Amino acid sequence: MDKSNAYLLWFEQLERKDVDIVGGKSSSLGEMTSKTDVPVPYGFATTAHAYRYFIDQTGLREKMRSILAELTDVENSELLSSVCVRLRGAIMEQEMPQDLQDAIRRAYEELAHKMNEDEPYVAVRSSATAEDLPDASFAGQQDTYLNVHGADQVIRKVKECYASCFTDRAVYYREKQGYDHLSLALSAVVQMMVFSKAAGVMFTVNVANGDDKNIMIEGAYGLGEYVVGGIVTPDSYVVSKDEMKLISVSVNEQDKMLIRKPGGDTMEVPVPEADRRKQTLTNAQILELAGYAKKIEAHYGCYMDMEWGIDSRNGKIWILQARPETVWSRRNKENKPKVEAKAAATDRKVIVKGLPASPGLVSGRTHVILDPSHIDEFKEGEILVTEMTAPDWVPAMKKAKAIVTDSGGMTCHASIVSRELGIPCIVGTKSRGEAATTTVPDGIDVTVDATHGVVYEGILEEKKPEAQAQAAAPVAEYFPPTGTKIYMNLGDPDLAEKYSALPCDGIGLMREEFIWTTYIHEHPLYLIKTGHPEKVVDQLAEGIRQVCQAMAPRPVT
Repeated sequence: MDKSNAYLLWFEQLERKDVDIVGGKSSSLGEMTSKTDVPVPYGFATTAHAYRYFIDQTGLREKMRSILAELTDVENSELLSSVCVRLRGAIMEQEMPQDLQDAIRRAYEELAHKMNEDEPYVAVRSSATAEDLPDASFAGQQDTYLNVHGADQVIRKVKECYASCFTDRAVYYREKQGYDHLSLALSAVVQMMVFSKAAGVMFTVNVANGDDKNIMIEGAYGLGEYVVGGIVTPDSYVVSKDEMKLISVSVNEQDKMLIRKPGGDTMEVPVPEADRRKQTLTNAQILELAGYAKKIEAHYGCYMDMEWGIDSRNGKIWILQARPETVWSRRNKENKPKVEAKAAATDRKVIVKGLPASPGLVSGRTHVILDPSHIDEFKEGEILVTEMTAPDWVPAMKKAKAIVTDSGGMTCHASIVSRELGIPCIVGTKSRGEAATTTVPDGIDVTVDATHGVVYEGILEEKKPEAQAQAAAPVAEYFPPTGTKIYMNLGDPDLAEKYSALPCDGIGLMREEFIWTTYIHEHPLYLIKTGHPEKVVDQLAEGIRQVCQAMAPRPVT
C-alpha cells in the first residue's frame, strides 16, 4: 500500500522509517508494535497527508502564511502570543473535510471492535514530523488529550492537536531551531487509554552526566503528565544494565496526582496519606520496566527516553512511547567527556539540596520568581530560583547562569531545557528537605553545584597553596595536527566565545540566515521598510565581528 497517501495507519503498519509520514511518536509506537514484543497500547495514527489535506482543502495555508508574516520578533512575548492565538483560532474555525472525519470515525469504531469495547477511552497525542529526532528534541511542544470518549470527541481532539502545532512554546522553539512552520505536518496518535495507577519515565543513560551503565526510572502516582510537567517530584530508581540489579532507590513524598474521570477528561486528587511516603513501584515492577528499557535500547541502537504506565485494572505495565534521547546521544557520539566536575568546598554553608538535572558549577546572584508575570524582570547572568519553569519561561531561562526549582524530576521542563541550553540546573529541592523558593534568599551570592545537587552560600573559589600554584597551572589539551584542515560550522554569534576553544582551524561556514534568526531577530526587508537600513548593516557586522574576534587569528568564512 502507498502509506504516504493514506489518511491514517494502524500501529502494525508503521515502523520507525515512517517518521515523515506520521512523525516520531507515531512511527516509534508502530516500530515497537510491529518489530518487538514490548507491550504497547494499541491504536492508529492519522498521517501528515491527512494534516496537509485539512490545511489545503480549507484554504488555511495562505491565511497561516499571512499571520506568520506578522511575527517579526519571536522574543516579543505579547506579539508571539497574539499571532499564535490567531493561528489556533483559524484552525479551530474550519470544519474538517467530511471524508477525513469519516475515516477517523470508522477507525475508532474498528478499534472498539478489535478491543471488544463499546466506545473505548483513548489518549489522543500529537506527533509532529520534526519531533523526537535524535538531533532535535521537540518533545512536549504539542498537546496530549487523555481519557477521550466517543468518535465525535476523537475527531475534535485530532483537530485540537493540529491547532497545538501553534502554541506559543511550539512556535518559539521552531523559530529558534530554524524550522519552517508551514513545512511541518502533524500526526495524531489515537491510542487505547491506560488507566494508570502509577506512571513515569525512564532513560537508558544518566541524563545528568551521560553515564550509560545504568537505567534510570522515575515514577509517581496517577497519570504521567504530572511527572513530565514537573508538578510532582517523582520517586527515582537506578538499575544496573549489566547485572539487572536495583542499585539505588530514592522515595519522594507525593501529595497529589492526576487521575481520569469516569466519564472522560482528568482531575487532580490528593494521594492517600498512607501512600505519600511509600515507594511508588515494587522492586519486581522496577526490574520489569528496566528489562523493557534494555530491550528497546538494543532494538533502536541508541540511548532511549521512554514513558510508561501501570494499569489500575490489572496491574499490567505498558510502554506509552519511546524516542531517542537527544542531548547525550549527540554529545557521546561526538566523544565529549562525561561531566565529572569537582565538588564545591564543603566548609561553606549549604543552603539547599536537590536533584542534579543538568551538570555544572557556577556562582552568581539569586533572583527568586514565584509568578511568571515577573519573568521580564530577570537579568542576564542571574540564578533563577522558582517553583517550576514552563515553556513561556524559556526567554528568561536563556539568560540564566543556573536554575534551581522546588519540584520536578529528570524529565520536567526545567531539566530538559537546561540540558539543551547547557545551563547548570537543580530540581526537586522540596523533596530533599526545604523548597528553594522559601530557603534561598532573593538577591544573594550563591554557588550552584549542579553536578552534585547542592547550593552553597557565597561565591566559592578553590584556593591553591602558593607552592602548588605553578604545578597546578592548567595545561592545554594536546590535539595532534592533521593533514586536512578541520573547520567548524557556526550560526549563532553568541556561541562563538564558548566554542572558540575547540581544536578547529577556523569557521568554514557561518550561515547568514542563522545570524538573522538567532542574533538579530528581525527580517532585513522589514528593517529597510521601517526606515532602519543601518540596523541591517550594523547588526550583521556586529555578529560577524563577534565570531571573528573569538576565533582570531583563525579564518572565518
